[in-house]
Amino acid sequence: MFSNVLSRVLSALLKHMRSYIVFPPVDDLATVKGDFYALGHIPNIIGVIDGTHVACVLPCRNEQVHRNQKSYHSLNVQIVCLADQYFSHVNAKYPGSVHDAYILRNSSIPYVMGQLQRHRVWLIGDSGYPNLSWLLTPVRNPRTRAEERYNEAHGQTRRIIERTFGLLKARFWCLHLIGGSLYYSPKKVCQIIVACCMLHNLALRRQVPLLQEDGPDGGLVAAAEPVDSEEEESEEEDVDNRNNIIMQYFQ
Repeated sequence: MFSNVLSRVLSALLKHMRSYIVFPPVDDLATVKGDFYALGHIPNIIGVIDGTHVACVLPCRNEQVHRNQKSYHSLNVQIVCLADQYFSHVNAKYPGSVHDAYILRNSSIPYVMGQLQRHRVWLIGDSGYPNLSWLLTPVRNPRTRAEERYNEAHGQTRRIIERTFGLLKARFWCLHLIGGSLYYSPKKVCQIIVACCMLHNLALRRQVPLLQEDGPDGGLVAAAEPVDSEEEESEEEDVDNRNNIIMQYFQ
């Protein structure tokens, strides 16, 4: 009975996904860039991208595909968030063993960012992603003070997504490892994750507070939860843009 109700609720919610999870329109880019600049003083940022694992209990078939580097079954959820902790993109369909860079390449983000390049805007991500013309990653082995300053600013800006993952999982215990694992098919787990992200955005829009008792541990400790995934470094593909930013803003 509950399963049938859940399926109907998820179906109704997901019909409106594009109304609640969407990249900022062009008219709002200046505001979005200003909000991010206030975090770490890197110009023209419109989003932070990263992955987080959501634990799930899966059928025995292909179970090894869903086993992540921390040896539990999960889906690797790729998210782009704004400086005000709204989600502008959610991709929840890949198993826990899949690398962040692969999810990125097979998502709609390269197309969307390609369309926005005339506005000179970028995402930032950790070293699990390739450095691209529209995606800035840290300098792996900084050799100059300017590169160190850039890495510090990059880390300060990127930290917002760690807090946002923590806030999401504090609101929805079912997504937190401490809260257990989702006992559904991978397809339904994906639907639950996206629905939770939609409701997260709606809660922010309606200014619904996070109560003291929210969170798997009965408090707000979960809001400081670090990003779950520890991915191997991806290949750097395009560093010219990053080098120009370092020379112009961090010398």
